[in-house]
Amino acid sequence: MSVEKLGFFRKLLISLGKNLYYRKSQKVNVLGLGLMMRELLRDYREVLGGSLENALSEFEKQVQIQAGEVISKLISEPIMMGVSMSYALSRDINDLPFTTQAMFHGMIGKDYYKVFEYPNLILNADGSGTLIIRMNQCIMCAGIDDVTKEDLGKKDYGSTVATLFGTVIKEAWDYMEMPYQVLEAKETRCYLRGDPFGEITITFAPKSLVQKEE
Repeated sequence: MSVEKLGFFRKLLISLGKNLYYRKSQKVNVLGLGLMMRELLRDYREVLGGSLENALSEFEKQVQIQAGEVISKLISEPIMMGVSMSYALSRDINDLPFTTQAMFHGMIGKDYYKVFEYPNLILNADGSGTLIIRMNQCIMCAGIDDVTKEDLGKKDYGSTVATLFGTVIKEAWDYMEMPYQVLEAKETRCYLRGDPFGEITITFAPKSLVQKEE
């Protein structure tokens, strides 16, 4: 049900419908999700011998696999009146901030606005670009006081959230057979590293450009 570009009326329907979508779909509370992910990360850390850096790396891999399966189903399966989340998808890259915000609102409800700001899209002349999502609070590290920069090593505590966002976009693009590829999804600002806000950065490029570089 995706279109080449989202028009005003379609955007209006999506804006009105995302709350209904959330009510009809399986509930995912964004703050509760963060607590669950933190508890799972503690389990990974214990199994892997106490190394937080190794636990984060392994946890990210599992988030990517599991999230991919769940999100692909959410996008394609009808929720109400035969309409699925794919209705909010557009093949126009300029619609990416709107569709990203709408999809996450539909999945996690109004708490989305308590945590995430509206995505900022930066496009380059060669068609590559960056999607930046700022967090007013981090669902992973809020209230954490027993993790140091040394514990993190080269990883970031909120990298699993970044992996989740990157997977959502990847699955949406695969569903629409978009000519873009997600290159990297990472946390570029981190409260635990002393930044005043959290930030997720997702870089992408046209598949044709990626293939030339390979």
